[in-house]
Amino acid sequence: MRIRKGAVAVGILTLAGITLCFGGSPKCDAAGRESRSGKKQPAGVEVLGDPKFEKGLAVSPLWPEIVQQNGGFEKTNTDTIRFGRGDADPVWQMAQWASKYDLGGTVPVEGRDGVTYANPGKKVTRFADGTLLLDITTSTEYEAPRTGSDAWPHLLIQQDFENRPNVGRISRLDFTMELRIVHCDKKMTDAEFNESLHTAQSPFYFFMRNVNPDSPDYQLSLWVGVPSFDYRYPRLDSTEYVQWDIGTATYIYAIPPRTIWGDVSFHDLKWHRARLDLLPLIRQGVAAMKDKGQFLHTDLDDLELMGMNFGWEVPGTFDAGLMVRNLSVRAVE
Repeated sequence: MRIRKGAVAVGILTLAGITLCFGGSPKCDAAGRESRSGKKQPAGVEVLGDPKFEKGLAVSPLWPEIVQQNGGFEKTNTDTIRFGRGDADPVWQMAQWASKYDLGGTVPVEGRDGVTYANPGKKVTRFADGTLLLDITTSTEYEAPRTGSDAWPHLLIQQDFENRPNVGRISRLDFTMELRIVHCDKKMTDAEFNESLHTAQSPFYFFMRNVNPDSPDYQLSLWVGVPSFDYRYPRLDSTEYVQWDIGTATYIYAIPPRTIWGDVSFHDLKWHRARLDLLPLIRQGVAAMKDKGQFLHTDLDDLELMGMNFGWEVPGTFDAGLMVRNLSVRAVE
């Protein structure tokens, strides 16, 4: 993979097709009307399942090839890490690619503020308010600074959407996310650090696919990136980009990060909030792909958002932690 401002995760999405529930029932109200309880409901349908991580995280094996060659995540997951909320099937999958240390089988530690699972390579904590900490320690993973062709550690959360928004049939896609970088410590000397090879970054990706079997572009896919922190860049910029990702054989369109977060720096270790309608930016990405000669036979109605992933990709020797809270993706018809 080429490392740029949003190198895509080596994620695998096992996708199920369930139609979006739009309409006027109190459970599924796309207009933001009052429910039978008399309370104002947010507009649209929540696309994310379990946004406060109450049902825990299913834990992948350490290499994506194990998943690919042995029948998918459900057959190869090593454990489910739970946060004291029963034994319901988890919505979230945690991918711990290219690590020496399996979080599966780890004994949880319950603290005053939350539940933690930790080993020498990573730590995951869910706090009582639903905030999730993802902490990755690659100084225990790398024996020397990474060179060009080596895999790098990931610590990602991902899910397939049950309610899959159709890009052409919705009027808004309201995205909310709060993110704080807790620490990011470079464990290489300045002489060892190579900006073209080494960084720690925390992109958010949507996976989009043409689902129209009558289209010549049927099954053509695209990663749509919502960039955030990248160690190499003190401030966010306003540049979009399109690139081919070798690892997943799929194009990436990255939304200009300043459009999402504003003119901020995640290096300040403070909370930052994104709250905007992503739909125009996603459609802008489709137009950018057409300019590249892709999706030429794809109408917006052919495209659905299938799932997402988010978290750490660390192709350099960094120890880094982030917190995420108040995640929401709401589709409005």
